[in-house]
Amino acid sequence: MNAGEVVHRKLLDAAQVEALRGWAAEIEAWPTGSHVWGHYAEHTTDGPRICRTENVSVCHSGVASLVAGVLADCAAGALGEPVTAFKDKINYKQPGGAGFSTHQDKLAYPGVERVMSILVAIDDCSLESGCLFLAGGVDEVLPVDERGVVRAEVASELDWFAVELAAGDAVCLDGLAPHYSAANRGDSPRRVIVASYAPTAEGYERAHYYAQRSERMRRDTEQDGLFRISTLADFDGAEVETDVVADHCTH
Repeated sequence: MNAGEVVHRKLLDAAQVEALRGWAAEIEAWPTGSHVWGHYAEHTTDGPRICRTENVSVCHSGVASLVAGVLADCAAGALGEPVTAFKDKINYKQPGGAGFSTHQDKLAYPGVERVMSILVAIDDCSLESGCLFLAGGVDEVLPVDERGVVRAEVASELDWFAVELAAGDAVCLDGLAPHYSAANRGDSPRRVIVASYAPTAEGYERAHYYAQRSERMRRDTEQDGLFRISTLADFDGAEVETDVVADHCTH
Protein backbone atom coordinates (compact mmCIF):
# COMPACT_ATOMS: atom_id res chain seq x y z
CA MET A 1 0.00 0.00 0.00
CA ASN A 2 1.13 3.55 -0.77
CA ALA A 3 -0.44 6.99 -0.86
CA GLY A 4 -1.54 6.51 -4.46
CA GLU A 5 -3.66 3.54 -3.47
CA VAL A 6 -5.59 5.17 -0.62
CA VAL A 7 -5.67 8.92 -1.34
CA HIS A 8 -8.48 10.53 -3.35
CA ARG A 9 -7.32 13.93 -4.55
CA LYS A 10 -9.96 16.67 -4.65
CA LEU A 11 -12.76 14.47 -3.32
CA LEU A 12 -14.39 17.78 -2.36
CA ASP A 13 -14.41 20.72 -4.75
CA ALA A 14 -13.57 24.29 -3.77
CA ALA A 15 -17.16 25.20 -2.89
CA GLN A 16 -17.55 22.09 -0.71
CA VAL A 17 -14.27 22.85 1.08
CA GLU A 18 -15.37 26.43 1.75
CA ALA A 19 -18.68 25.20 3.17
CA LEU A 20 -16.95 22.58 5.32
CA ARG A 21 -14.57 25.16 6.74
CA GLY A 22 -17.52 27.31 7.75
CA TRP A 23 -19.25 24.35 9.38
CA ALA A 24 -16.09 23.37 11.27
CA ALA A 25 -15.68 26.91 12.63
CA GLU A 26 -19.33 26.95 13.68
CA ILE A 27 -19.05 23.58 15.41
CA GLU A 28 -15.78 24.45 17.12
CA ALA A 29 -17.56 27.42 18.73
CA TRP A 30 -20.14 25.19 20.42
CA PRO A 31 -19.84 25.67 24.20
CA THR A 32 -17.88 23.02 26.08
CA GLY A 33 -20.28 20.59 27.71
CA SER A 34 -23.12 21.38 25.30
CA HIS A 35 -22.66 18.32 23.07
CA VAL A 36 -23.68 15.09 24.73
CA TRP A 37 -21.44 12.86 22.57
CA GLY A 38 -18.25 14.80 23.31
CA HIS A 39 -16.83 18.24 22.48
CA TYR A 40 -13.32 17.93 23.85
CA ALA A 41 -10.50 20.37 24.59
CA GLU A 42 -6.78 19.96 25.20
CA HIS A 43 -4.28 22.06 27.15
CA THR A 44 -1.99 24.09 24.86
CA THR A 45 0.48 26.93 25.37
CA ASP A 46 -2.37 29.23 24.28
CA GLY A 47 -4.75 27.76 26.85
CA PRO A 48 -7.52 25.19 26.36
CA ARG A 49 -8.42 24.61 22.70
CA ILE A 50 -11.07 22.34 21.22
CA CYS A 51 -9.43 19.22 19.81
CA ARG A 52 -12.35 16.93 18.88
CA THR A 53 -16.11 16.87 18.37
CA GLU A 54 -17.81 13.46 18.17
CA ASN A 55 -21.00 12.43 16.34
CA VAL A 56 -21.29 15.78 14.60
CA SER A 57 -23.76 14.72 11.92
CA VAL A 58 -26.62 14.13 14.37
CA CYS A 59 -26.63 17.86 15.17
CA HIS A 60 -25.45 19.50 11.96
CA SER A 61 -27.36 19.08 8.69
CA GLY A 62 -24.44 20.17 6.51
CA VAL A 63 -22.08 17.57 7.97
CA ALA A 64 -24.89 15.01 7.81
CA SER A 65 -25.30 15.59 4.07
CA LEU A 66 -21.57 15.12 3.55
CA VAL A 67 -21.43 11.92 5.63
CA ALA A 68 -24.45 10.45 3.84
CA GLY A 69 -23.32 11.63 0.42
CA VAL A 70 -19.86 11.87 -1.11
CA LEU A 71 -18.06 10.29 1.86
CA ALA A 72 -20.45 7.33 1.92
CA ASP A 73 -19.96 6.87 -1.82
CA CYS A 74 -16.20 6.84 -1.31
CA ALA A 75 -16.45 4.24 1.47
CA ALA A 76 -18.81 2.06 -0.54
CA GLY A 77 -16.39 2.13 -3.44
CA ALA A 78 -13.52 1.13 -1.18
CA LEU A 79 -15.43 -1.74 0.45
CA GLY A 80 -17.22 -2.81 -2.72
CA GLU A 81 -20.69 -2.89 -1.17
CA PRO A 82 -23.34 -0.62 0.41
CA VAL A 83 -22.27 0.97 3.68
CA THR A 84 -23.80 2.50 6.80
CA ALA A 85 -22.16 5.36 8.70
CA PHE A 86 -21.85 4.56 12.40
CA LYS A 87 -19.46 7.32 13.53
CA ASP A 88 -18.09 10.70 12.56
CA LYS A 89 -15.91 13.33 14.20
CA ILE A 90 -13.91 16.47 13.57
CA ASN A 91 -10.33 16.61 14.84
CA TYR A 92 -8.96 20.13 15.29
CA LYS A 93 -5.19 20.14 15.56
CA GLN A 94 -4.44 23.74 16.44
CA PRO A 95 -0.86 25.09 16.36
CA GLY A 96 0.88 23.18 19.13
CA GLY A 97 -1.95 20.66 19.23
CA ALA A 98 -1.00 17.06 19.96
CA GLY A 99 -1.05 14.06 17.67
CA PHE A 100 -2.17 10.46 18.10
CA SER A 101 -0.11 7.35 18.84
CA THR A 102 -0.02 4.37 16.48
CA HIS A 103 -3.32 2.49 16.47
CA GLN A 104 -5.70 0.43 14.37
CA ASP A 105 -9.31 1.58 14.21
CA LYS A 106 -10.82 -1.91 14.31
CA LEU A 107 -9.92 -2.27 18.00
CA ALA A 108 -12.10 0.74 18.81
CA TYR A 109 -15.16 -0.79 17.13
CA PRO A 110 -15.82 -4.19 18.76
CA GLY A 111 -18.40 -6.24 16.92
CA VAL A 112 -17.70 -4.95 13.42
CA GLU A 113 -15.84 -7.14 10.94
CA ARG A 114 -15.00 -4.62 8.22
CA VAL A 115 -14.68 -0.88 8.60
CA MET A 116 -13.66 1.92 6.28
CA SER A 117 -13.02 5.44 7.55
CA ILE A 118 -12.84 8.39 5.17
CA LEU A 119 -10.63 11.22 6.41
CA VAL A 120 -11.05 14.52 4.57
CA ALA A 121 -8.66 17.44 4.98
CA ILE A 122 -10.40 20.67 5.96
CA ASP A 123 -7.03 22.43 5.92
CA ASP A 124 -3.81 21.42 4.20
CA CYS A 125 -2.20 18.54 6.11
CA SER A 126 1.59 18.72 5.86
CA LEU A 127 4.53 17.22 7.69
CA GLU A 128 4.84 20.45 9.66
CA SER A 129 1.17 20.56 10.65
CA GLY A 130 1.09 16.92 11.76
CA CYS A 131 -0.20 14.94 8.80
CA LEU A 132 -1.16 11.27 8.94
CA PHE A 133 1.39 8.47 8.66
CA LEU A 134 0.22 5.08 7.38
CA ALA A 135 1.85 1.64 7.34
CA GLY A 136 1.17 -0.83 4.57
CA GLY A 137 1.16 -4.61 4.45
CA VAL A 138 -0.78 -5.21 7.68
CA ASP A 139 -3.74 -7.60 7.58
CA GLU A 140 -4.10 -8.54 11.25
CA VAL A 141 -4.59 -6.93 14.63
CA LEU A 142 -1.20 -6.02 16.08
CA PRO A 143 -0.10 -6.37 19.74
CA VAL A 144 -1.08 -3.37 21.87
CA ASP A 145 -0.10 -1.87 25.21
CA GLU A 146 -2.37 -1.08 28.15
CA ARG A 147 -3.74 1.99 26.34
CA GLY A 148 -4.79 0.02 23.27
CA VAL A 149 -2.13 1.53 21.00
CA VAL A 150 0.30 -0.57 18.98
CA ARG A 151 3.32 -1.55 21.03
CA ALA A 152 6.31 0.70 20.30
CA GLU A 153 8.64 -2.13 19.33
CA VAL A 154 6.06 -3.42 16.84
CA ALA A 155 5.32 0.03 15.37
CA SER A 156 9.01 0.71 14.84
CA GLU A 157 9.26 -2.26 12.47
CA LEU A 158 6.42 -1.17 10.18
CA ASP A 159 6.88 0.39 6.75
CA TRP A 160 5.59 3.96 7.20
CA PHE A 161 4.79 6.65 4.66
CA ALA A 162 3.48 10.19 5.10
CA VAL A 163 0.06 11.16 3.72
CA GLU A 164 0.19 14.88 2.96
CA LEU A 165 -3.17 16.25 1.84
CA ALA A 166 -4.46 19.46 0.35
CA ALA A 167 -7.80 20.75 1.61
CA GLY A 168 -10.52 18.61 0.02
CA ASP A 169 -8.30 15.56 -0.44
CA ALA A 170 -9.33 12.34 1.31
CA VAL A 171 -7.67 9.17 2.49
CA CYS A 172 -9.36 5.77 2.92
CA LEU A 173 -8.44 4.08 6.20
CA ASP A 174 -9.11 0.37 6.45
CA GLY A 175 -9.81 -0.77 9.99
CA LEU A 176 -6.55 -2.71 10.12
CA ALA A 177 -4.34 0.05 8.69
CA PRO A 178 -1.93 1.25 11.40
CA HIS A 179 -1.67 5.02 11.52
CA TYR A 180 -0.45 7.88 13.69
CA SER A 181 0.12 11.62 13.53
CA ALA A 182 2.51 14.03 15.22
CA ALA A 183 1.88 17.41 16.83
CA ASN A 184 1.17 20.50 14.77
CA ARG A 185 4.47 22.41 14.60
CA GLY A 186 3.10 25.01 12.20
CA ASP A 187 1.20 28.24 12.77
CA SER A 188 -2.11 27.24 11.13
CA PRO A 189 -4.78 24.71 12.15
CA ARG A 190 -4.81 21.18 10.72
CA ARG A 191 -8.47 20.16 10.88
CA VAL A 192 -9.94 16.97 9.43
CA ILE A 193 -13.33 15.31 9.37
CA VAL A 194 -13.46 11.53 9.67
CA ALA A 195 -16.51 9.38 8.94
CA SER A 196 -16.50 5.64 9.64
CA TYR A 197 -18.60 3.06 7.81
CA ALA A 198 -19.39 -0.63 8.02
CA PRO A 199 -21.03 -2.79 5.35
CA THR A 200 -24.78 -2.35 5.67
CA ALA A 201 -25.13 -6.14 5.73
CA GLU A 202 -23.36 -6.22 9.11
CA GLY A 203 -26.11 -4.21 10.80
CA TYR A 204 -23.61 -2.15 12.81
CA GLU A 205 -25.56 0.97 13.74
CA ARG A 206 -24.63 4.40 15.06
CA ALA A 207 -26.75 4.13 18.22
CA HIS A 208 -25.10 0.83 19.13
CA TYR A 209 -21.60 2.17 18.57
CA TYR A 210 -22.04 5.35 20.63
CA ALA A 211 -23.78 3.52 23.50
CA GLN A 212 -20.94 1.00 23.56
CA ARG A 213 -18.34 3.79 23.36
CA SER A 214 -19.87 5.67 26.28
CA GLU A 215 -19.96 2.59 28.49
CA ARG A 216 -16.42 1.55 27.62
CA MET A 217 -14.98 5.00 28.33
CA ARG A 218 -16.89 5.23 31.62
CA ARG A 219 -15.61 1.81 32.70
CA ASP A 220 -12.01 2.53 31.74
CA THR A 221 -12.03 5.90 33.50
CA GLU A 222 -13.35 4.27 36.65
CA GLN A 223 -10.50 1.77 36.50
CA ASP A 224 -7.58 4.14 35.94
CA GLY A 225 -8.95 7.56 36.86
CA LEU A 226 -7.93 9.05 33.51
CA PHE A 227 -10.20 11.29 31.45
CA ARG A 228 -10.01 10.34 27.77
CA ILE A 229 -11.39 11.52 24.42
CA SER A 230 -11.26 8.13 22.69
CA THR A 231 -11.66 4.49 23.64
CA LEU A 232 -8.08 3.59 22.73
CA ALA A 233 -6.52 6.39 24.78
CA ASP A 234 -4.35 7.10 21.72
CA PHE A 235 -4.40 10.90 22.07
CA ASP A 236 -0.94 12.21 22.94
CA GLY A 237 -2.13 15.52 24.37
CA ALA A 238 -3.36 16.58 27.80
CA GLU A 239 -7.14 16.46 27.79
CA VAL A 240 -9.16 19.09 29.61
CA GLU A 241 -11.43 17.11 31.91
CA THR A 242 -15.07 18.13 31.74
CA ASP A 243 -18.06 17.42 33.92
CA VAL A 244 -20.68 14.96 32.75
CA VAL A 245 -22.88 16.69 30.19
CA ALA A 246 -26.66 16.67 30.06
CA ASP A 247 -28.54 13.89 28.27
CA HIS A 248 -29.27 16.13 25.28
CA CYS A 249 -27.39 18.70 23.25
CA THR A 250 -27.88 22.35 24.20
CA HIS A 251 -25.87 24.17 21.54
